[in-house]
Amino acid sequence: MKKQSPKNLFISYAQVDSEIVEQFIALLNRELEKRRTPVDIWMDRAALRPGEQWQDAIKAAVLNSVGMLVFVSPASMQSDWVKRELETALSDEQRLVIPVIVAHVNDLPSALVRRQWLDISTARFDKDELLRLVDRLASDIHSWILNQPAKQPLPASGVQKFAELAANNARAATTQINEPDLHPPDSVFVVHGHDTAALQLVCKALVGLGVRPVVLSQLEGSAQSLLQKFFNTSKQARFAIVLLTSDDFGASRLQYETEGVADRALQFRARQNVILELGFFYGHLGWENVFVLFKKASKVFPNFERPSDLEGAVFDIIDEDGKWKSILAKKLKSVGFQIHRTETIKQSE
Repeated sequence: MKKQSPKNLFISYAQVDSEIVEQFIALLNRELEKRRTPVDIWMDRAALRPGEQWQDAIKAAVLNSVGMLVFVSPASMQSDWVKRELETALSDEQRLVIPVIVAHVNDLPSALVRRQWLDISTARFDKDELLRLVDRLASDIHSWILNQPAKQPLPASGVQKFAELAANNARAATTQINEPDLHPPDSVFVVHGHDTAALQLVCKALVGLGVRPVVLSQLEGSAQSLLQKFFNTSKQARFAIVLLTSDDFGASRLQYETEGVADRALQFRARQNVILELGFFYGHLGWENVFVLFKKASKVFPNFERPSDLEGAVFDIIDEDGKWKSILAKKLKSVGFQIHRTETIKQSE
């Protein structure tokens, strides 16, 4: 059997979604490689090199493409670049176009709704569920590519137009890195400790408000230290939620070593990384852009030790009635977020 040459699968996304997109693509690539699927994932950040003629490189990639993965979010559906890329891809009904739902939107193009889509809006906070969806997508892509007949080449004018659009989009992404972000924020950096139930509760609440949670522990990408990953990711944040949960015990040595005290001096504490990142975001973003959520311990004793520098600061409490969600929504709205309740996109039969 003659070995098939790899084809390209384009990735269309908004730059603000790059973290979750890169994480998803890393997992998908792994599954496609396991299956020896003859396809290469083509994403501008990884494929375009400094000094290269980007338009020529993109044109060559388009000529060898089988379709596109479109990462859907409020930001991507408002992006002129993504819309134009979609117009080119959807002009050929025979090509593979799969929407991947990062966050639900109300204005999904009708041509996209009719396509088979994958919803990772909540699954991306559950690693096992995310891996299951990635595995399913990889199987579908593998079967589709092996069973499809040879594609007719795209019209030269269409390829040229697409290449120009994609090259301009890539250039814009590199030149705007240090410019102020004038668009409304749509993502929140979530700092957490060992309480995964509290983390999932907050992430689901954010998704329900149409806001994308950014969780450091769930991001994949190039090998780097945790501290490097934190600084590379946090510098893009415009708002942070810090979860204070009773993960550790701690005490002042002065109290602990006092005769007859010892363990009685111990108090509940948040993880040290949480306190470090709380201080960082207070300094980086200002008090008005940091929302601290405190979850009470399941035990009445000992008390929870607040950082001494934060005496007098008000922490909102994760209450059983869920009032904290309304408080959070009002806070996000007050600092520029476009809050809306997301609606489930129904798949056409």
